[in-house]
Amino acid sequence: YKNFGETSLKEIKDMLTAKGLSLGAPAEMEESDIFGGGGGLVSQGAVKDEGVLGTRLALIDLSIRARKALEVLRLQTLGDLVAKSEAELLACKNFGQTSLHEIRQRLSEYGLRLHEPD
Repeated sequence: YKNFGETSLKEIKDMLTAKGLSLGAPAEMEESDIFGGGGGLVSQGAVKDEGVLGTRLALIDLSIRARKALEVLRLQTLGDLVAKSEAELLACKNFGQTSLHEIRQRLSEYGLRLHEPD
């Protein structure tokens, strides 16, 4: 669009991130996942009071490659993700060390890490 550049996009992404949202939310997200009772934007965790582990992965800022791999694994929440080990993620097609590093970094932002098998 005319006069809509990288700066505008960054501002929108920053505002969404501040509200726990991101661009590219999957179509199957329910309205209640995005809109709270008062009509303001809130994360699902706030709507359902499930805590950090209930946070939907669709609301986490991830690369397309990492997001697609997590969709293949049918992971929907941070709780689903932390139940997986590095080996399980790396076994997924098109999921490599770069995606693994990205996932580790995002989880650390929430004080979480992947499952470590015994």
